[in-house]
Amino acid sequence: MTEIPQHLIDQITAGRCVAFVGAGFSAPAVPAWKALLDGLAEKAALDADQAAWLDQLIHQGGHRDLEAAAQVLQVAMGDQFDPALAEVLVERGHPERIAERRRLLAGIPFDAILTTNFDHFLIGDVPGPQAYQRILRDPPHRWWEPRFWEGEEGAPVIKLHGEVGPIGDAVVFTQRDYRERLYSSPAYMTFLRSLFATNTVLYIGVSFTDAYLNELRSEVLAMLDHEADDDPVAYALLADVQPHQERYLRSHEGLGVLGFDTAGMTDWSGFEDHLRAIHAATNPRAILGRALADRTILWVDGEPDDTSYGAALLRDAAADAGGRTTIESVRTVDEALARMRAAVPDLVLLDGPLAEATLTAMRAEDLRAPAVVFSRTGGTGGIVDRRAAMALGATDALTEWGDLFREVARILS
Repeated sequence: MTEIPQHLIDQITAGRCVAFVGAGFSAPAVPAWKALLDGLAEKAALDADQAAWLDQLIHQGGHRDLEAAAQVLQVAMGDQFDPALAEVLVERGHPERIAERRRLLAGIPFDAILTTNFDHFLIGDVPGPQAYQRILRDPPHRWWEPRFWEGEEGAPVIKLHGEVGPIGDAVVFTQRDYRERLYSSPAYMTFLRSLFATNTVLYIGVSFTDAYLNELRSEVLAMLDHEADDDPVAYALLADVQPHQERYLRSHEGLGVLGFDTAGMTDWSGFEDHLRAIHAATNPRAILGRALADRTILWVDGEPDDTSYGAALLRDAAADAGGRTTIESVRTVDEALARMRAAVPDLVLLDGPLAEATLTAMRAEDLRAPAVVFSRTGGTGGIVDRRAAMALGATDALTEWGDLFREVARILS
């Protein structure tokens, strides 16, 4: 069974973890480097000499020659380069191969997701003041937010190397592009330094061959004066890392390794196994499902239409966890009292207009059950405010689904 360090789980659920997603995440879905360059070459109007030169760079050299081929193509194609790149990714891509990876990533409550990938598989903003402000100045995104419930919206994404298509930023594809991004935009590096220094980073699909990324990690380690027995400042999903290598990375690089065996580069299922395990430990449905398992919830609501959404989500979470959970709805105070006299539930959820009468009666009859006042109409329906609700015995009075999910998990856990 895949085990995830508790420290990493705690950092994610506290809203203090940022995912850094690299090329390995999208690798099964995008064409390999040579195939991508071949596709671009087919769309370029090259003369015979350029075509022969490019063929040699792509098929007769090493990695540096592939980078050189990318630069030659970008110069030769000019403004047509980015549109052609987008076309090749669509024509030769296989998005269905990473559908589960995308779902799992969106369901993990990261505070933000950074990616160097410029494909369309992760939708986000390109680097700039608005994107930086959104990540650095907004409150942390916490595990109970509805954005993580269905695994569709997820954490805000910044596409560090741009995105193919018309979103206002050129794709970082060649070494020249990379140098310009690093050295012509001081705000870009300040943003990354700030984020890396103040959050735990989880690297997903990153090979650590990027010299500047490694230098940036070293800066953060020096800034924090990291010692071998400190908690890691970052974690990484890494393939085929040996125990002695893990020990070194943990002790001297501040990097906790989530390792998996590829059986000689033939089996990459460990990648999904780790994402599933992180998702199971941090996703709101999973957290609430464990808290709700084998519990009884009484929902007292005279107009249940506006709370049916949340009730359905709680039922789904309980069903996912596989426990025997009962969520029973009643519309009147008398029905609620009769139900509680027969058997006191594990939790009572009260609509604002019915809250005062129900809490007063529960107190009078010594019906002891945790109770939360919840109303989607603003305040608590004009009957009791938060202070009054808590004075009558409620644990809280809330108006947002995320806050309710958090309180339910707190009480039942």
